[in-house]
Amino acid sequence: MTTSITPSTDGKYVDVFVPISFKKFGGRKTIVAPDGTRFLPGRSKATDSTLIKALSRAWRWQQLLDAGAYGSIAEMADKEGINRSYLSRTIRLALLAPDIIEAILNGTQPATLQLSDSSSRSRSTGKHSERRSGSAPTRRSRA
Repeated sequence: MTTSITPSTDGKYVDVFVPISFKKFGGRKTIVAPDGTRFLPGRSKATDSTLIKALSRAWRWQQLLDAGAYGSIAEMADKEGINRSYLSRTIRLALLAPDIIEAILNGTQPATLQLSDSSSRSRSTGKHSERRSGSAPTRRSRA
């Protein structure tokens, strides 16, 4: 297959044929060139909906705690029907630095940043090393 440009008979438009295909890799559609190579655009415009949902849940839960609707994470988890461990890990996203939150919402976070990064980090890891590595920092929750 080759690329072709065909003008219309009346000269008002041009048909352009580019031989590409779309295939799913890891649940996402990607562009595949005729030679089989994948075109992987940068993540600048690709928002991570899972990470954004978790971030919004974290903010909601933190607001409920701050407003006094619940006395503790354990009480909230029991009354909301959420696993305590999941709630504890996820609520820490509300404590991310504003520039990291903005990057997540804009879809400009590093491609290596995933939800599992924020929940599997040790609490003692410093935020500066996490910013350099591109992973989400986790900080101690407010007392």
